[in-house]
Amino acid sequence: MPDVFISFSMQDKPFADFLHNHLVAEKLTVFQASLSLKSGQQWSREIMQQLKDSRCVLFLASKAACLSPFVQQEIGASIITGKNLVPVIWDMPPENLPGWANQYQAVNLAGVTNDSVQEIFTEIAGRIKFEKNMSCLIGGLLVAGILYVSNKK
Repeated sequence: MPDVFISFSMQDKPFADFLHNHLVAEKLTVFQASLSLKSGQQWSREIMQQLKDSRCVLFLASKAACLSPFVQQEIGASIITGKNLVPVIWDMPPENLPGWANQYQAVNLAGVTNDSVQEIFTEIAGRIKFEKNMSCLIGGLLVAGILYVSNKK
């Protein structure tokens, strides 16, 4: 199960690669189709499965990505499945996000330095790790409670 699914246009691949490497260095599992798919995989099925299994979707919402039918499909699927969607913009204002994505608070990188970009995504990675740990803790407490109740019988 990936912690993060990166949705992007191939025109933005250098930024997607940078983000992938940064998040992996933060000890998150990341699905990025261009790096994660193996030869011979049926890519559309695998992409949708990884999106479904992910905790968070980072939408690299450039002008090119907003026009991509594949990206639109991924973002639509992430909204329908209730994913934590984070639009990341840099070459357009937030109000230009497509209607299906403008309901989500965007990370605006316009005019931000490289160091600040790293800080922003380190913070986002920290939140994802916190939510992941809380889910594991709650799951563990539920299992412990079930075992406790079943041992009382």
